Amino acid sequence: MILALVLALTSPSTIEKPDSRCVLAITNQKGSNALDLGNGYKACEKEGREDDAALLSVLGRIRASADMILIPPEDLHELSGRREFGAIFANGNKFVDEKIARDPERFATLVNRVLQADLSIPANYHPGWAIGNGEKRLLYAEVIDGLRTDTLAMERYIAKLVRDEAYFMAYRERVAMLSELPKDGAQLPERFGEVTKIMQARIDVLGDPPTKTAVPWRKVYKPGPNVPFTVLHRGFNGPAKSEEILFRSPTEVKQSWIRDALTEDELSQVLSRIDFESELLGLYAVGKMSNATENLFVTEFDRNEDFDGYSLAVRVGVAGEDCGYELSPSYPFVLVKTSSQGEGGLSSKSRANYPDQCAPVMAGKPISVVDPD
Repeated sequence: MILALVLALTSPSTIEKPDSRCVLAITNQKGSNALDLGNGYKACEKEGREDDAALLSVLGRIRASADMILIPPEDLHELSGRREFGAIFANGNKFVDEKIARDPERFATLVNRVLQADLSIPANYHPGWAIGNGEKRLLYAEVIDGLRTDTLAMERYIAKLVRDEAYFMAYRERVAMLSELPKDGAQLPERFGEVTKIMQARIDVLGDPPTKTAVPWRKVYKPGPNVPFTVLHRGFNGPAKSEEILFRSPTEVKQSWIRDALTEDELSQVLSRIDFESELLGLYAVGKMSNATENLFVTEFDRNEDFDGYSLAVRVGVAGEDCGYELSPSYPFVLVKTSSQGEGGLSSKSRANYPDQCAPVMAGKPISVVDPD
């Protein structure tokens, strides 16, 4: 921390104007949330301190990602509607300004400053929003360091692209064409497709974006002890097509394909662990996959008052492309229970894959499902 502070205070762009809001933001960067870092970024931009603005922009993106993942907001919809956070979310897909990225010395200095920044948080740290369920602060140090590594890996890749003159000239031409389009929309010129092909041709030569991740996503998605649901069974011999169902009685379960996918003992154990008088059973079948690992997690299963029903979300672990595994078909599904809080079906359901490092790939045969039609 002392080294990072000394470097920040003695860098050529921050030795002037000790009362500068930009300098204060750099000095007080440790423990700042995404909103504070965003305000510092705007102050640095206003003062013409491009390199300091770039630093706070990168740190703000990393901080915002870590906070959203590990200290999630109670109401994401409400938060995204707040102007001060809207700008932060919009900044999430940006990269370092091309002038800095194309200058090897300035870019290297920026990367070193990001690496030296202390991104730890104090015990009383607050992200700037009402905190919802699923808080996992114990993972913060590990996750934010992984996010920093991944972010810098992508920034280095983008810097490599914009330093390639053929790519950069086509990129600038493409940006100019987009900026000249009227707000009400218009047909893109034929040249737009030509410059896009030039950019892709250079990517074919320079290489694809990095795919490895340093974030321990398996730990992130593994449910904590206080979630409002309990996983009763995971299998990899489900149907070939995706499917999501709510069951409110053991009869409904026994009349479904679950009876054939589970052994008699497995089915008996599942049914013995659920009281249909006060609980209901959720099914999420992913469908056919070729690189699924055993780490299939439920991240949400609860009553959704906004949509008069239940929300069910799963995250599927997939092995990395560089792990040397052989493709192996499997058909992941999960059975999970939660308390029954009124009528209504699955009003919200979602599934996403996550990189599960080099965990073993699962194998399974699909269960036959009779089409009700």
